[in-house]
Amino acid sequence: MTNRLSLPSPFGNAMRTNTRPAPALLLGVFAFLFLLAGCSDDPAPPFTISGEGDIDGFLYLDNERTGLFDPSDGDQPLAGVSLEVRERGTPRAFSGGQVTSGSDGRFAVSGLPPGTHDLWVDTGTLPEGALVCRNPLPVSIYRFEAAAVLLGAEPVCLITIQAAKDSGPGTFVNVQGVVVTAGEMRSDYTYVQDGSTGIRVFSGTFAGQVQRGDLVSVTGEIAIFNNDFQLSSPSLVEIVEQGVPLPIPQETTTGAIATVGPSNADPMQGRLVVVRGAELVTGFVAGGNRNANINDGSGTTELRVETGISGAGDAILTTLGVQVGSCYDIVGVIGNFRGTGQIFPRTPADVTPAECASE
Repeated sequence: MTNRLSLPSPFGNAMRTNTRPAPALLLGVFAFLFLLAGCSDDPAPPFTISGEGDIDGFLYLDNERTGLFDPSDGDQPLAGVSLEVRERGTPRAFSGGQVTSGSDGRFAVSGLPPGTHDLWVDTGTLPEGALVCRNPLPVSIYRFEAAAVLLGAEPVCLITIQAAKDSGPGTFVNVQGVVVTAGEMRSDYTYVQDGSTGIRVFSGTFAGQVQRGDLVSVTGEIAIFNNDFQLSSPSLVEIVEQGVPLPIPQETTTGAIATVGPSNADPMQGRLVVVRGAELVTGFVAGGNRNANINDGSGTTELRVETGISGAGDAILTTLGVQVGSCYDIVGVIGNFRGTGQIFPRTPADVTPAECASE
C-alpha cells in the first residue's frame, strides 16, 4: 500500500482525510488564517512625526513698501514689539511662542511643531506710523529647520474705498480701483472705483498719469469739499494693470440720486451710474450756468457739466446736442454739491437721446 500525506484539518478531526486536499481548499485555509492574524486586538501605533522647527524673524518698517529691507528708503528695525506664534485659526499660543523683538528688530522662537501656524503681532506695541497689514501671518514650520521670516510693517494699509470714506477726513489711506474717468470732465478730476464704491481723486498731476481702464493703487488724504468726498494730495503707488474692463454703470434713477445727495459716504456717491429716459427740465442756469434739472419721473436732481466738456450755459446745450423738454439716457458719476445730488457725465457721448421714462 502507498503511504499518503495527511494534513490536519483546521476544523477538527471530523474533517480529516487520508487523501490530498484540492489546491483550492488549501488556498482557502491559508486565507482564513491570514484574516485571523489581521484581527489583532493590539494594532501598531499610528504614524507620528517627530522633530521640531524654529522661527528666525526680522521685524522692520517698510517705509517705501517694497517688501525688502533697505535703510536708504527710510526702512528701520522695529524694537519692543510683542509677537506670538499661535495654532492656526485660533488665539492659542504655543508654549514658549511669545516673544518680543530686540533692538535690532530680530526675534526667534524655537521648539515649534511642524505645520503651518499663525504669527500674530500685538499691534498695540507697534510704534506710531507702523501698521501690520496682514495679521496674523501664516508661517510654515519644517522639522529641524529655521524658517526665515521677514515681516515688514507699513505706513499705510490697502483698504476699500468705502472703508477709506468711513475713516473720515484727514485720514491717510491707500486704495485700489479702476479709473473710470481721468481729466475728461475736468483736468483735475479723476474717479476711481472698486467693488465697494468710487471716489474723486483731486489732482491735475494724477489725472495726467493715468487713463480709463487703469487699475491703480493710490495714496492720499481723505477730504470733503462742499460735502463731497475726495482724495487730496494723491500719489500714484503703481498702475497694477492696464486695459481693465470698466465697471458696468449701475442702473439708478434721478430720484435716488437726489435722495443720496446729502449722504456723502453713501456707496452710490462716486460710482459710475446710468439713468434712463430723464427729461431735461431746465437749461444750464445754476451753479455757474453748469447745472440743469433732470427728472425721469422719480424726482428731480441735477445734471452737472464740467469745464472739460463744454463752455457754460447755452453752450452746453450745443455741445451735448440736447434741448429742454427732451429726454436722455445719461451715464456719469454721482456726486453732490452741499447736499444736492448731482450726476456728472464724463464726455458728451455719455448723454444720448431716449424715450421719456415718465411717459
